Amino acid sequence: MSNLEKIRDVIDKLFNNKYNISNNYIFIYTPPKVGSTTLVTSLRVSLAKSYNVIHIHDEIMLNVLTGINDVKINDIIQYLASNNKNVYVIDIYRTPIERKISEFFEKIAVYHFNNTEDNISKYSIKRISDRFDKLFTHLENGDHYIDKYNISKPVPFDFNKKYTIQEVNNVKYIKLRLCDSQLWANILSTILKTDIVMIVDYKTETKEIGELYNRFKSEYRLPKNYFENIKNCKYLNFYYSEEERKKYLMTWSNRLCQEKVPYTKDEFKFYMSLCLENQYINDIQLEHYIDNGCFCKLCNDKRKDIFFKAKRGETDFQKIIHNNVVLEKNQNIITKGIEIINKKIVDINKNFANRKFKKNKFAIDYKLNNR
Repeated sequence: MSNLEKIRDVIDKLFNNKYNISNNYIFIYTPPKVGSTTLVTSLRVSLAKSYNVIHIHDEIMLNVLTGINDVKINDIIQYLASNNKNVYVIDIYRTPIERKISEFFEKIAVYHFNNTEDNISKYSIKRISDRFDKLFTHLENGDHYIDKYNISKPVPFDFNKKYTIQEVNNVKYIKLRLCDSQLWANILSTILKTDIVMIVDYKTETKEIGELYNRFKSEYRLPKNYFENIKNCKYLNFYYSEEERKKYLMTWSNRLCQEKVPYTKDEFKFYMSLCLENQYINDIQLEHYIDNGCFCKLCNDKRKDIFFKAKRGETDFQKIIHNNVVLEKNQNIITKGIEIINKKIVDINKNFANRKFKKNKFAIDYKLNNR
């Protein structure tokens, strides 16, 4: 199979939906733990059938989703753009320490302690901190917009608009920041010329490990040597203004502790091989979104319902999973059918009772009138 055939095959598998023929595509192509799941669900709900929205982190995830190797995400994006498709690619920046903490807690059970979240929730903050400190320098801090998109000259971040949009080879690249998430609805509504609502999805705070996660965020102390590395982070310097950087660094400068020694490269390599060998849950969760992207009529009706609930300020939503939506519809049909049958039975009983009453009344009146 040629590379072009592989790309077409990947596209068919990524956007395998017979109900949707849109020429508009949005790739939420970001690192993990930057707030991308919320963005995916919000766009799927808001844009309904008008856009194909896919969430992807890297080629490993692409292989898991499609079963195809040796295809680059950028090649898929360029193929669609070169075939007159309207393509957006969105990336999100999150501050380095918070992103590392979130990534660590995402895999705290399946990788780092090989235990249940319930049991890990009983661990001390010191025990969690010791493991996190050993991993700190190895946890992700890269940036897709700068490192992955093959853009020779990324434009500086616009601190006034709170986003950047850059068009390269007919692809529109959008850069957002998690710290501006309250503005995303307005930003994306302006860019896409469609009313966008934001729906918070897949927050660590709401998981079983959430209480420990919140305690760790408030109690963790950053080793001084790691703080020096963060001060020189090129991504922080690119996406945060001087004033924003000062404020961010000042917050952490008040939460420092003695220097720590992280794992060496070889130690980390051994650590990860051991973690992968011991993990008991698949790392890629295919149905963790509120909206999983099906465009059938039933799912689209559910999507519209969630959209208007979000517009009213509601926050509690059921997931749009096709099989569940179909089951719910069938159960509603059965329930309504039973209600109709019960109503008819009640009406029949009422009519019978009325006829019986009238018949008895006629008999009584007849007897009274013929005494």
